Amino acid sequence: MPSNLFTELKRRNVLKVALTYTVIAWLLIQLALIRALEVPGWAIKTLVVLLIIGFITIVFISWFFEATPEGMKRTADISTTEVLPTWSRKKFTIFIVTTALLAAGLLIFELLQR
Repeated sequence: MPSNLFTELKRRNVLKVALTYTVIAWLLIQLALIRALEVPGWAIKTLVVLLIIGFITIVFISWFFEATPEGMKRTADISTTEVLPTWSRKKFTIFIVTTALLAAGLLIFELLQR
């Protein structure tokens, strides 16, 4: 059962969506934590809560829907022979690494400001 679930998560691109969302959310949190922006504590807490709600929402959407050239379609309505556009592994890796490096750069910037 667990291997079938993992295979289904990969097929429906849920893992890619979750990883991408997590990296971008981390970048946004790092940006909000920069002292030079003087973001109040309540705003950071609100941001984190909204990002958590957004994560849950985006995982459910990516499970039930698939992006096609004609727009969003229910995954159940897509035939197994239909070819869906996807990012290549190289493009996806470059996106994730670039976003992570931006977040790390923001963290280093913040540490050097102290």
